[in-house]
Amino acid sequence: MVSLTHIALIGAAAAALPQFAYAADSCADVLPAGDMAGPVRALAPEDLVRLRDIGPVEPGPQASGLLTLSPDRTRAAFQVRRADPVRNTYCLAMVVVELRPDGPWRVVDRGGEAIRQSYTARGKANFPMGVAKPITPRWSPDGKSIVFLRRDAGTVQLWRANADGSGSMPITQSADDIEDFRIAPDGRSIIYAALTGLKPGLAALEQEGRSGFHYDDRFGPASSSLPWLRPPIPRTVHVLDLAGGATRPATDEEAAMLKASSMAEGDWTNASSSHGSASIEVPRGPMGAASARLSITTDGRTLTCTAEACTGASRPWWTSDGRVRFRRREGWAKRSTAIYEWQPGRRHVRRLYATDDLLLSCVLDRDTLICLREGSLQPRRLERLDPATGRSRVLFDPNPEFARLALGRVERLEQRNSFGLESFADLVLPVGYRPGTRYPLVVVQYSSRGFLRGGTGDDYPIQAFANRGFAVLSIDKPISVGALHTTDFLEGDRINLKDFADRRSTLESLEIAVRAAIDRGIADPARIGITGFSDGASTAGFALLHSKLFAAYAMSNCCWDTMLAMRVGPAAARQFHFMGYPRLTDDSPAAREFWSKIAISPNARKIRAPILLQLSQHELLTSLQSYTALKEVGAPVDLFVFPGEYHVKWQPAHRLALYERSIDWFDYWLNGARDLGPERESEVRHWDALRKGQAGPGVPAPPDATSRP
Repeated sequence: MVSLTHIALIGAAAAALPQFAYAADSCADVLPAGDMAGPVRALAPEDLVRLRDIGPVEPGPQASGLLTLSPDRTRAAFQVRRADPVRNTYCLAMVVVELRPDGPWRVVDRGGEAIRQSYTARGKANFPMGVAKPITPRWSPDGKSIVFLRRDAGTVQLWRANADGSGSMPITQSADDIEDFRIAPDGRSIIYAALTGLKPGLAALEQEGRSGFHYDDRFGPASSSLPWLRPPIPRTVHVLDLAGGATRPATDEEAAMLKASSMAEGDWTNASSSHGSASIEVPRGPMGAASARLSITTDGRTLTCTAEACTGASRPWWTSDGRVRFRRREGWAKRSTAIYEWQPGRRHVRRLYATDDLLLSCVLDRDTLICLREGSLQPRRLERLDPATGRSRVLFDPNPEFARLALGRVERLEQRNSFGLESFADLVLPVGYRPGTRYPLVVVQYSSRGFLRGGTGDDYPIQAFANRGFAVLSIDKPISVGALHTTDFLEGDRINLKDFADRRSTLESLEIAVRAAIDRGIADPARIGITGFSDGASTAGFALLHSKLFAAYAMSNCCWDTMLAMRVGPAAARQFHFMGYPRLTDDSPAAREFWSKIAISPNARKIRAPILLQLSQHELLTSLQSYTALKEVGAPVDLFVFPGEYHVKWQPAHRLALYERSIDWFDYWLNGARDLGPERESEVRHWDALRKGQAGPGVPAPPDATSRP
């Protein structure tokens, strides 16, 4: 038995730790300064919002270009970004650090606006997702300066900064956003691409709108009520003469430089040296990388590594003594990154190093690697790794004060579901955890590799939950069921949807991990909540209909429902129908059976768990059918909409609000907490109304005020 008194004591213990107030009026702390020593204090949601980032929060395991090395390999350059939730903006700085023990670092440029990535999705161009664009600084051949993309007053230009920190300035005056560039080998010119077709395309849309838009495949109502541009958006490649400032059209040969990958930027599949050429052949398809093979060409001969460990090889490089090293994902659910060494001509390889940490944007420096590294309890930082010895040395830590924050201990759990698929989860214990005590548990999805920040989408602050007395289960979902059977993406989606195989696989793995936390006496089975963003929200929605484990929900997207074809637009509707979704007009028994397994509105009367929806403005439409149905039957659902947001919420003020409301929501519904601060008083009154049945019968009763099993 655990009383609410004990829960209150946990919160009091965290509150008793020293607190911290951030400066609210400048970017003075975009880089760490001064003595970072001090007592351990409680981690607050704002600490996670204000973390200094090198690259996007979720760059992906194959990310490159987040840092670059100078031509003499003595310095590294990268951008540091820090969110300011008070001003709802980002503080940016371009940094150069010397790659030696205790090497100094300097800010070579400060300012600009955060640049967000746009995508082409289902035939729609310039589609915003809210994800930060990786900013790659590129070095002049003499190592005296770096060139990079910078956005000011809404336009992206090229800037050049002196590597010694003596100044920076724009070097282009393009009327259109510059999206990519390369410095010519002689350092005298820069080849760059500008999106010259974007403004005319938008102007043409505006003109078309005067007579009304024809509803066609350009529309995706779930994200916008207006049509999107068709891809590709024309771009023009120019050459900038650095001495005189003149520009001219690029030749085809010069334009081809923009497609070149570079080991200096951590992006390569081939490596050459005096010993020969090493290459990776990657088959096409979603599982292609896992089937990649390593081969080398030397002395006119081609040798392929036949060792099992060479399957799935990536990023090969030659050592100074003529051996080939490569990276590989392996272990349970491919959770580890290993580095192997192969002596060409031999049948066997040797594993030098393996880690469960995330190694990002690694670049080669002789026989060592310069990488951005993050672990479950360690935010991203710059390190030098020697694979031969396994030794790693920190070169630059953008968040040294993080070491003074109270963190919940992390334990890794492994699962294998009935589909035979491996997955894992990280169990984060509450700060001040006491063995034998059961705690409320919150599930965060759906990737758990690297630093445990806020789950995929960064909406649910894992360590902030732990500092409020929650256990947290960070889920890394298994690979899709379809990927086991085909390398074709669309066919894989059809397999995933048949009998909802992939949804059942993911939910089953998640429930195995939850039950493990219950069986160990850590999680209170009556107080388990689940969160979800994107695919994680789909899993949470599926759990609403197929699981009895969860007492409360918080979702960043919502929901699968019967009017799917209407909200996604004509092009996506055809794709979804090919996957196996019924048409909107299909009223057959098979269609009704299908929707009964996944759609919210036909099942609204069965749903009694409280649901918090915190949605982006441009994804609101996707939720309204389900939300309206739930409200009509009196289900305890609450909805908040964040303006100017797309799929991934990017505004710092919104991120902090998401964090804080999510914690308070679960504290209210799982712990019965009502004193959540003056800023939450009106919401608590509304939640009281939901609970008391003013919104309908069957709403869960509050937790026992004195005890709980």
